[in-house]
Amino acid sequence: MKAHYLLFSGILFFASCGESEAQTTQMIGSTEVVIDTLNDEMTVPWEIQLEGDYLWVTERPGYVSRIELATGEKDIILNLTSEVHASGEAGLLGMALHPDFPQTPEVFLVYTYGPVEDSYFHEKLVKYTWNGTALVNEVDLLTDILAWDAHNGSRLLFLPDGTLLMSTGEQYINDQAQDPESLSGKYLRLNTDGSIPADNPDPTSYVYSMGHRNSQGIVRLPSGKLLISEHGPSTDDEISILEADNNYGWPLIHGFCDQSFEDDPCATGLYTPPIHAWTPTIATSDLVYYQNPSFPEWNNRLLMTTLAGRKLVAMQLNAEETDVIDEDVYFENQFGRLRDIAIGPDNEIYIATNSGVPGTHPIIRITPVDFTGLNDLSQHEFRVYPTAFSNELTIHHTASNATLVITDINGKRIKEEREVASGEVIQLKVAPGVYFASLINGNQLIGRQKIIKQ
Repeated sequence: MKAHYLLFSGILFFASCGESEAQTTQMIGSTEVVIDTLNDEMTVPWEIQLEGDYLWVTERPGYVSRIELATGEKDIILNLTSEVHASGEAGLLGMALHPDFPQTPEVFLVYTYGPVEDSYFHEKLVKYTWNGTALVNEVDLLTDILAWDAHNGSRLLFLPDGTLLMSTGEQYINDQAQDPESLSGKYLRLNTDGSIPADNPDPTSYVYSMGHRNSQGIVRLPSGKLLISEHGPSTDDEISILEADNNYGWPLIHGFCDQSFEDDPCATGLYTPPIHAWTPTIATSDLVYYQNPSFPEWNNRLLMTTLAGRKLVAMQLNAEETDVIDEDVYFENQFGRLRDIAIGPDNEIYIATNSGVPGTHPIIRITPVDFTGLNDLSQHEFRVYPTAFSNELTIHHTASNATLVITDINGKRIKEEREVASGEVIQLKVAPGVYFASLINGNQLIGRQKIIKQ
Protein backbone atom coordinates (compact mmCIF):
# COMPACT_ATOMS: atom_id res chain seq x y z
CA MET A 1 0.00 0.00 0.00
CA LYS A 2 1.17 3.49 -0.78
CA ALA A 3 1.44 6.01 2.02
CA HIS A 4 0.28 9.56 1.33
CA TYR A 5 2.62 12.33 2.45
CA LEU A 6 0.63 15.47 3.12
CA LEU A 7 1.93 19.02 3.09
CA PHE A 8 0.50 21.85 5.16
CA SER A 9 0.36 25.61 4.99
CA GLY A 10 0.83 27.47 8.24
CA ILE A 11 -0.13 30.89 9.53
CA LEU A 12 1.72 32.17 12.57
CA PHE A 13 -0.06 34.38 15.04
CA PHE A 14 0.28 35.32 18.68
CA ALA A 15 -2.46 35.02 21.27
CA SER A 16 -2.30 36.22 24.84
CA CYS A 17 -2.98 33.49 27.37
CA GLY A 18 -1.01 34.32 30.50
CA GLU A 19 2.31 34.83 28.75
CA SER A 20 2.30 35.21 24.98
CA GLU A 21 2.54 31.84 23.22
CA ALA A 22 3.24 31.30 19.54
CA GLN A 23 0.60 29.24 17.81
CA THR A 24 0.44 27.94 14.27
CA THR A 25 -2.59 27.11 12.19
CA GLN A 26 -2.27 24.35 9.63
CA MET A 27 -4.62 22.71 7.20
CA ILE A 28 -4.95 18.94 7.44
CA GLY A 29 -7.00 18.21 4.37
CA SER A 30 -10.06 20.43 4.81
CA THR A 31 -9.69 20.66 8.60
CA GLU A 32 -7.88 23.55 10.19
CA VAL A 33 -5.96 22.84 13.38
CA VAL A 34 -4.19 25.03 15.89
CA ILE A 35 -0.76 23.79 16.98
CA ASP A 36 0.83 25.12 20.14
CA THR A 37 3.18 23.94 22.88
CA LEU A 38 1.63 22.86 26.16
CA ASN A 39 5.02 22.79 27.91
CA ASP A 40 8.62 22.86 26.66
CA GLU A 41 10.45 22.15 29.92
CA MET A 42 10.46 18.36 29.68
CA THR A 43 13.46 16.04 29.99
CA VAL A 44 12.79 13.15 27.59
CA PRO A 45 9.07 12.59 28.19
CA TRP A 46 8.15 8.94 27.69
CA GLU A 47 4.51 8.44 28.66
CA ILE A 48 1.62 10.91 28.68
CA GLN A 49 -1.81 10.23 30.19
CA LEU A 50 -4.87 12.52 30.39
CA GLU A 51 -6.72 12.78 33.69
CA GLY A 52 -9.31 15.51 34.21
CA ASP A 53 -7.74 18.90 33.55
CA TYR A 54 -4.18 17.55 33.70
CA LEU A 55 -1.65 15.72 31.59
CA TRP A 56 0.49 13.25 33.55
CA VAL A 57 3.99 12.68 32.17
CA THR A 58 6.87 10.34 32.93
CA GLU A 59 10.32 11.80 32.24
CA ARG A 60 13.05 9.26 31.64
CA PRO A 61 15.59 10.57 34.21
CA GLY A 62 13.04 9.71 36.93
CA TYR A 63 10.38 12.43 37.21
CA VAL A 64 6.61 12.13 37.15
CA SER A 65 5.11 15.49 36.24
CA ARG A 66 1.57 16.83 36.11
CA ILE A 67 0.79 19.63 33.64
CA GLU A 68 -2.32 21.79 33.86
CA LEU A 69 -4.00 21.86 30.45
CA ALA A 70 -5.32 25.41 30.82
CA THR A 71 -2.00 27.03 31.75
CA GLY A 72 0.73 24.57 30.77
CA GLU A 73 2.12 24.85 34.29
CA LYS A 74 4.25 21.84 35.25
CA ASP A 75 4.43 20.36 38.74
CA ILE A 76 6.86 17.53 39.56
CA ILE A 77 4.92 15.14 41.79
CA LEU A 78 7.53 12.38 42.10
CA ASN A 79 11.33 12.46 41.92
CA LEU A 80 12.88 9.01 41.48
CA THR A 81 16.20 10.16 40.07
CA SER A 82 18.07 8.60 42.97
CA GLU A 83 16.40 5.23 42.32
CA VAL A 84 16.15 5.10 38.53
CA HIS A 85 19.03 3.84 36.40
CA ALA A 86 18.69 6.12 33.36
CA SER A 87 21.04 5.32 30.49
CA GLY A 88 20.42 5.14 26.77
CA GLU A 89 16.69 4.48 26.47
CA ALA A 90 16.39 3.05 29.98
CA GLY A 91 14.90 4.99 32.88
CA LEU A 92 11.39 5.87 34.04
CA LEU A 93 9.14 4.53 31.28
CA GLY A 94 5.54 3.30 31.26
CA MET A 95 2.67 4.65 33.36
CA ALA A 96 -1.00 3.85 33.85
CA LEU A 97 -3.60 5.37 36.16
CA HIS A 98 -6.07 3.02 37.80
CA PRO A 99 -9.22 2.83 35.63
CA ASP A 100 -11.28 4.02 38.63
CA PHE A 101 -8.95 6.98 39.28
CA PRO A 102 -9.29 9.21 41.33
CA GLN A 103 -11.70 7.13 43.44
CA THR A 104 -8.93 4.54 43.49
CA PRO A 105 -5.92 6.91 43.47
CA GLU A 106 -3.30 4.42 42.28
CA VAL A 107 -0.63 5.12 39.66
CA PHE A 108 1.44 2.32 38.11
CA LEU A 109 4.99 2.95 36.88
CA VAL A 110 7.77 0.99 35.21
CA TYR A 111 11.41 1.95 35.72
CA THR A 112 14.88 0.47 35.41
CA TYR A 113 17.22 0.26 38.38
CA GLY A 114 20.69 -0.94 39.36
CA PRO A 115 23.15 -2.29 40.18
CA VAL A 116 24.78 -2.77 36.78
CA GLU A 117 26.45 -6.12 36.08
CA ASP A 118 28.06 -6.81 32.71
CA SER A 119 26.11 -3.86 31.23
CA TYR A 120 22.76 -5.27 32.39
CA PHE A 121 20.52 -4.17 35.25
CA HIS A 122 16.82 -4.66 36.08
CA GLU A 123 13.33 -3.30 35.49
CA LYS A 124 10.31 -3.32 37.77
CA LEU A 125 6.64 -2.44 37.92
CA VAL A 126 5.53 -0.48 40.98
CA LYS A 127 2.38 1.12 42.35
CA TYR A 128 2.06 4.53 44.00
CA THR A 129 -0.79 6.31 45.78
CA TRP A 130 -1.80 9.85 44.77
CA ASN A 131 -2.51 11.97 47.86
CA GLY A 132 -3.62 15.06 45.95
CA THR A 133 -0.21 16.71 45.81
CA ALA A 134 2.34 13.92 45.37
CA LEU A 135 2.82 10.24 44.63
CA VAL A 136 3.63 8.33 47.83
CA ASN A 137 4.05 4.81 49.22
CA GLU A 138 5.81 2.79 46.53
CA VAL A 139 4.74 -0.87 46.38
CA ASP A 140 6.74 -3.33 44.28
CA LEU A 141 4.49 -5.47 42.07
CA LEU A 142 6.97 -7.17 39.74
CA THR A 143 10.75 -6.91 40.02
CA ASP A 144 14.01 -8.29 38.62
CA ILE A 145 13.03 -8.19 34.94
CA LEU A 146 16.27 -8.00 32.98
CA ALA A 147 17.02 -4.53 31.56
CA TRP A 148 19.60 -2.92 29.31
CA ASP A 149 20.26 0.46 27.70
CA ALA A 150 17.50 -0.21 25.15
CA HIS A 151 14.62 -2.58 24.36
CA ASN A 152 12.92 -2.55 27.75
CA GLY A 153 9.31 -2.05 26.56
CA SER A 154 7.28 -0.82 28.32
CA ARG A 155 3.70 0.20 27.72
CA LEU A 156 0.95 -0.39 30.25
CA LEU A 157 -2.75 -0.85 29.54
CA PHE A 158 -5.65 -1.79 31.77
CA LEU A 159 -8.11 -4.34 30.42
CA PRO A 160 -11.87 -4.10 31.12
CA ASP A 161 -11.57 -6.83 33.78
CA GLY A 162 -9.19 -4.64 35.79
CA THR A 163 -6.04 -6.60 35.02
CA LEU A 164 -2.95 -4.82 33.73
CA LEU A 165 -0.89 -5.56 30.61
CA MET A 166 2.80 -4.65 30.45
CA SER A 167 5.17 -4.99 27.48
CA THR A 168 8.80 -5.98 27.92
CA GLY A 169 11.66 -5.94 25.41
CA GLU A 170 14.27 -8.62 24.74
CA GLN A 171 17.30 -6.36 25.47
CA TYR A 172 18.89 -7.66 22.22
CA ILE A 173 19.06 -11.18 23.71
CA ASN A 174 16.87 -12.73 21.05
CA ASP A 175 16.35 -16.14 22.64
CA GLN A 176 14.55 -14.57 25.60
CA ALA A 177 11.54 -13.76 23.45
CA GLN A 178 10.94 -17.50 22.84
CA ASP A 179 11.78 -18.63 26.38
CA PRO A 180 8.55 -19.13 28.38
CA GLU A 181 10.54 -18.95 31.63
CA SER A 182 11.83 -15.45 30.83
CA LEU A 183 9.70 -12.32 31.34
CA SER A 184 11.56 -10.52 28.53
CA GLY A 185 10.21 -10.14 24.99
CA LYS A 186 6.66 -10.60 26.26
CA TYR A 187 3.36 -9.04 27.14
CA LEU A 188 2.71 -9.74 30.82
CA ARG A 189 -0.67 -9.69 32.60
CA LEU A 190 -1.13 -9.25 36.32
CA ASN A 191 -3.59 -8.13 38.96
CA THR A 192 -3.20 -4.74 40.62
CA ASP A 193 -1.79 -6.39 43.75
CA GLY A 194 0.98 -8.01 41.69
CA SER A 195 -0.51 -11.50 41.67
CA ILE A 196 -0.98 -13.68 38.58
CA PRO A 197 -4.55 -13.82 37.20
CA ALA A 198 -5.99 -17.31 37.47
CA ASP A 199 -7.10 -17.21 33.82
CA ASN A 200 -3.67 -16.37 32.36
CA PRO A 201 -2.60 -18.82 29.61
CA ASP A 202 -0.45 -20.46 32.29
CA PRO A 203 -1.97 -19.75 35.73
CA THR A 204 1.52 -19.93 37.26
CA SER A 205 3.05 -17.36 34.88
CA TYR A 206 2.69 -13.65 34.15
CA VAL A 207 3.25 -14.33 30.43
CA TYR A 208 0.26 -13.29 28.31
CA SER A 209 1.96 -13.50 24.90
CA MET A 210 5.52 -14.06 23.68
CA GLY A 211 7.81 -13.67 20.69
CA HIS A 212 8.00 -9.87 20.95
CA ARG A 213 11.08 -7.81 20.14
CA ASN A 214 10.20 -4.45 21.68
CA SER A 215 6.59 -3.25 21.76
CA GLN A 216 6.13 0.42 22.64
CA GLY A 217 2.52 0.94 21.60
CA ILE A 218 -0.80 -0.60 22.62
CA VAL A 219 -4.41 0.52 22.18
CA ARG A 220 -7.83 -0.98 22.83
CA LEU A 221 -10.24 -0.30 19.95
CA PRO A 222 -13.92 0.51 20.58
CA SER A 223 -14.67 -3.06 19.52
CA GLY A 224 -12.47 -4.34 22.33
CA LYS A 225 -9.73 -5.61 20.03
CA LEU A 226 -6.15 -4.89 21.13
CA LEU A 227 -3.56 -3.59 18.65
CA ILE A 228 0.15 -3.25 19.38
CA SER A 229 3.08 -1.64 17.58
CA GLU A 230 6.49 -3.25 17.66
CA HIS A 231 10.03 -2.37 16.62
CA GLY A 232 11.65 -4.49 13.94
CA PRO A 233 15.44 -4.67 13.36
CA SER A 234 16.05 -2.69 10.13
CA THR A 235 12.99 -4.24 8.49
CA ASP A 236 9.46 -5.06 9.55
CA ASP A 237 8.19 -2.65 12.14
CA GLU A 238 4.79 -4.14 12.91
CA ILE A 239 1.17 -3.56 13.84
CA SER A 240 -0.37 -6.75 15.28
CA ILE A 241 -3.56 -7.92 16.96
CA LEU A 242 -2.67 -8.89 20.53
CA GLU A 243 -4.34 -12.04 21.83
CA ALA A 244 -3.65 -14.23 24.84
CA ASP A 245 -1.33 -17.21 24.39
CA ASN A 246 -0.16 -16.12 20.93
CA ASN A 247 3.46 -16.26 19.82
CA TYR A 248 4.49 -13.36 17.54
CA GLY A 249 7.57 -15.05 16.18
CA TRP A 250 10.60 -12.98 17.13
CA PRO A 251 13.42 -13.77 16.35
CA LEU A 252 12.32 -16.63 14.07
CA ILE A 253 10.05 -14.45 11.93
CA HIS A 254 10.45 -10.77 11.02
CA GLY A 255 7.10 -9.32 10.00
CA PHE A 256 5.34 -11.34 7.31
CA CYS A 257 6.52 -14.73 6.08
CA ASP A 258 8.36 -13.37 3.05
CA GLN A 259 12.00 -14.41 3.59
CA SER A 260 13.58 -17.82 3.00
CA PHE A 261 14.91 -18.10 6.58
CA GLU A 262 11.29 -17.85 7.76
CA ASP A 263 10.00 -20.79 5.70
CA ASP A 264 10.37 -23.49 8.34
CA PRO A 265 8.91 -21.60 11.33
CA CYS A 266 6.11 -20.17 9.18
CA ALA A 267 5.22 -23.68 7.97
CA THR A 268 4.44 -24.74 11.55
CA GLY A 269 1.50 -22.33 11.79
CA LEU A 270 2.48 -21.60 15.40
CA TYR A 271 3.23 -17.89 14.96
CA THR A 272 0.92 -14.90 14.61
CA PRO A 273 1.71 -12.56 11.69
CA PRO A 274 1.24 -8.78 11.86
CA ILE A 275 -1.58 -6.99 10.07
CA HIS A 276 0.79 -4.33 8.72
CA ALA A 277 4.56 -3.78 8.49
CA TRP A 278 7.08 -1.13 7.44
CA THR A 279 10.39 -1.74 5.65
CA PRO A 280 12.64 0.12 6.16
CA THR A 281 11.65 0.63 9.75
CA ILE A 282 10.27 3.90 11.11
CA ALA A 283 10.60 3.07 14.86
CA THR A 284 6.94 2.67 15.73
CA SER A 285 5.87 4.03 19.10
CA ASP A 286 2.53 4.57 20.81
CA LEU A 287 -1.01 4.27 19.41
CA VAL A 288 -4.42 5.87 19.96
CA TYR A 289 -7.75 5.43 18.18
CA TYR A 290 -9.24 8.81 17.27
CA GLN A 291 -12.98 9.46 16.90
CA ASN A 292 -14.15 12.94 15.94
CA PRO A 293 -16.53 13.49 12.97
CA SER A 294 -15.56 17.18 12.98
CA PHE A 295 -12.05 16.07 11.97
CA PRO A 296 -12.83 13.68 9.08
CA GLU A 297 -9.21 13.20 8.01
CA TRP A 298 -8.42 11.49 11.32
CA ASN A 299 -11.88 10.31 12.36
CA ASN A 300 -12.02 6.56 13.10
CA ARG A 301 -8.33 6.23 12.41
CA LEU A 302 -5.44 4.67 14.26
CA LEU A 303 -2.83 7.35 15.04
CA MET A 304 0.76 6.29 15.71
CA THR A 305 3.83 8.27 16.70
CA THR A 306 7.22 7.31 15.27
CA LEU A 307 10.79 7.96 16.36
CA ALA A 308 13.21 7.38 13.48
CA GLY A 309 10.37 8.21 11.10
CA ARG A 310 9.75 11.54 12.89
CA LYS A 311 6.14 11.61 11.76
CA LEU A 312 2.59 10.83 12.75
CA VAL A 313 0.95 7.99 10.83
CA ALA A 314 -2.86 7.86 10.48
CA MET A 315 -4.21 4.46 9.46
CA GLN A 316 -7.62 3.34 8.28
CA LEU A 317 -8.54 -0.22 9.26
CA ASN A 318 -10.83 -2.47 7.28
CA ALA A 319 -14.28 -3.34 8.65
CA GLU A 320 -12.95 -6.47 10.35
CA GLU A 321 -10.01 -4.56 11.89
CA THR A 322 -7.62 -7.13 10.45
CA ASP A 323 -5.78 -4.98 7.90
CA VAL A 324 -4.59 -1.43 7.29
CA ILE A 325 -6.25 -0.30 4.06
CA ASP A 326 -5.06 3.33 3.96
CA GLU A 327 -2.13 5.19 5.50
CA ASP A 328 -1.42 8.92 5.59
CA VAL A 329 1.69 10.63 6.98
CA TYR A 330 1.68 13.96 8.84
CA PHE A 331 4.20 16.35 10.42
CA GLU A 332 7.20 14.57 8.91
CA ASN A 333 10.37 16.14 10.39
CA GLN A 334 8.28 18.99 11.79
CA PHE A 335 8.63 18.16 15.50
CA GLY A 336 11.42 15.58 15.45
CA ARG A 337 11.12 12.22 17.23
CA LEU A 338 7.55 11.55 18.40
CA ARG A 339 7.38 9.27 21.44
CA ASP A 340 3.83 9.22 22.78
CA ILE A 341 0.31 10.44 21.98
CA ALA A 342 -2.87 11.09 23.98
CA ILE A 343 -6.35 12.50 23.29
CA GLY A 344 -7.74 15.34 25.40
CA PRO A 345 -11.26 16.14 26.62
CA ASP A 346 -12.12 18.32 23.59
CA ASN A 347 -10.64 15.90 21.04
CA GLU A 348 -7.38 17.83 21.03
CA ILE A 349 -4.26 15.70 20.60
CA TYR A 350 -1.08 15.80 22.69
CA ILE A 351 2.26 14.51 21.40
CA ALA A 352 5.40 13.99 23.50
CA THR A 353 8.54 14.74 21.51
CA ASN A 354 12.03 13.33 22.09
CA SER A 355 14.13 15.72 20.04
CA GLY A 356 16.24 18.69 21.00
CA VAL A 357 18.19 19.54 24.12
CA PRO A 358 17.12 17.54 27.21
CA GLY A 359 15.02 19.78 29.41
CA THR A 360 13.37 21.41 26.41
CA HIS A 361 11.53 18.49 24.77
CA PRO A 362 8.09 19.99 24.15
CA ILE A 363 4.65 18.52 24.57
CA ILE A 364 2.80 19.57 21.39
CA ARG A 365 -0.96 20.21 21.36
CA ILE A 366 -3.00 19.88 18.15
CA THR A 367 -6.53 21.29 18.39
CA PRO A 368 -9.11 21.13 15.59
CA VAL A 369 -10.44 24.67 15.27
CA ASP A 370 -14.02 23.38 15.48
CA PHE A 371 -13.50 21.53 18.75
CA THR A 372 -17.03 21.71 20.14
CA GLY A 373 -17.70 18.45 21.97
CA LEU A 374 -19.67 15.83 20.05
CA ASN A 375 -22.36 15.67 22.72
CA ASP A 376 -22.83 19.43 22.49
CA LEU A 377 -23.15 19.27 18.72
CA SER A 378 -25.77 16.54 18.73
CA GLN A 379 -27.76 18.04 21.60
CA HIS A 380 -27.68 21.74 20.74
CA GLU A 381 -26.84 21.80 17.02
CA PHE A 382 -24.86 25.03 17.15
CA ARG A 383 -22.19 25.71 14.59
CA VAL A 384 -20.28 28.72 13.30
CA TYR A 385 -18.45 28.68 10.01
CA PRO A 386 -15.99 29.22 8.54
CA THR A 387 -13.94 28.52 11.66
CA ALA A 388 -11.04 30.41 10.09
CA PHE A 389 -12.77 33.59 8.87
CA SER A 390 -11.99 36.92 7.27
CA ASN A 391 -14.83 39.33 8.13
CA GLU A 392 -18.02 37.26 8.12
CA LEU A 393 -19.45 34.35 10.12
CA THR A 394 -22.52 32.26 9.37
CA ILE A 395 -24.48 30.99 12.38
CA HIS A 396 -26.52 27.78 12.48
CA HIS A 397 -28.51 26.64 15.52
CA THR A 398 -31.89 25.26 16.67
CA ALA A 399 -32.25 27.37 19.83
CA SER A 400 -34.93 30.00 20.50
CA ASN A 401 -34.21 33.53 21.72
CA ALA A 402 -30.55 33.00 20.95
CA THR A 403 -27.87 35.57 21.69
CA LEU A 404 -24.49 35.28 20.02
CA VAL A 405 -21.53 36.51 22.09
CA ILE A 406 -17.99 36.83 20.71
CA THR A 407 -15.14 36.94 23.23
CA ASP A 408 -11.38 37.06 22.84
CA ILE A 409 -9.04 34.42 24.29
CA ASN A 410 -8.99 36.26 27.64
CA GLY A 411 -12.78 36.29 27.92
CA LYS A 412 -13.26 39.96 26.98
CA ARG A 413 -16.59 40.48 25.20
CA ILE A 414 -16.02 41.77 21.64
CA LYS A 415 -19.50 41.59 20.10
CA GLU A 416 -23.07 40.66 21.02
CA GLU A 417 -25.94 39.87 18.65
CA ARG A 418 -29.38 39.34 20.23
CA GLU A 419 -32.06 37.15 18.66
CA VAL A 420 -29.67 35.92 16.01
CA ALA A 421 -31.45 33.72 13.47
CA SER A 422 -30.16 30.42 12.14
CA GLY A 423 -28.42 31.03 8.84
CA GLU A 424 -27.74 34.67 9.66
CA VAL A 425 -24.43 36.17 8.48
CA ILE A 426 -22.61 38.25 11.09
CA GLN A 427 -20.01 40.89 10.27
CA LEU A 428 -17.02 40.60 12.58
CA LYS A 429 -14.07 42.89 11.96
CA VAL A 430 -11.41 42.14 14.56
CA ALA A 431 -7.65 41.77 14.77
CA PRO A 432 -6.12 38.43 13.77
CA GLY A 433 -6.15 35.89 16.59
CA VAL A 434 -8.23 33.32 18.47
CA TYR A 435 -11.81 34.08 19.56
CA PHE A 436 -14.78 32.18 20.95
CA ALA A 437 -18.36 32.26 19.68
CA SER A 438 -20.94 31.38 22.35
CA LEU A 439 -24.68 30.93 21.88
CA ILE A 440 -26.73 31.84 24.96
CA ASN A 441 -30.42 31.57 25.83
CA GLY A 442 -30.94 33.71 28.91
CA ASN A 443 -28.36 32.39 31.36
CA GLN A 444 -28.01 29.04 29.63
CA LEU A 445 -24.96 28.34 27.47
CA ILE A 446 -26.19 26.50 24.38
CA GLY A 447 -22.82 25.95 22.73
CA ARG A 448 -19.33 27.34 22.33
CA GLN A 449 -16.89 27.18 19.42
CA LYS A 450 -13.38 28.40 18.82
CA ILE A 451 -12.86 30.58 15.74
CA ILE A 452 -9.77 32.18 14.22
CA LYS A 453 -9.50 35.53 12.45
CA GLN A 454 -6.84 35.19 9.76
